[in-house]
Amino acid sequence: MNVENIAPVLNPPMEQITISPEIIITIVAENFHLSVEDLKSSSRRREISLARQIGMYLMRQHTDLSLPRIGEEFGGKDHTTVLYSCDKISKLQKKDWELSQQLSTLSDRINLASRNQE
Repeated sequence: MNVENIAPVLNPPMEQITISPEIIITIVAENFHLSVEDLKSSSRRREISLARQIGMYLMRQHTDLSLPRIGEEFGGKDHTTVLYSCDKISKLQKKDWELSQQLSTLSDRINLASRNQE
């Protein structure tokens, strides 16, 4: 028995899961008790803005979409808005344990929903 024989057992290959932007937006909206339209709106209400920023961050983490494309998914936001949002959430999660846990839970829900959709 050598490493080549047991490597697939110890580290099974990850199946390629395609995660759609719609799944991410829907799960984030549900989590924050908002509508998809709220996340795509231009509202600056704190609870909507934070949810939107989290959605942008998760979309960047879970997809290969460009910043401009992520902005389009959130109602035509500029790519610099997406970049700012991703940076903000990345920094906040390092200081805020609850946010970090929330992001982890949302990521798990996104992955599960994507697997179930295939």
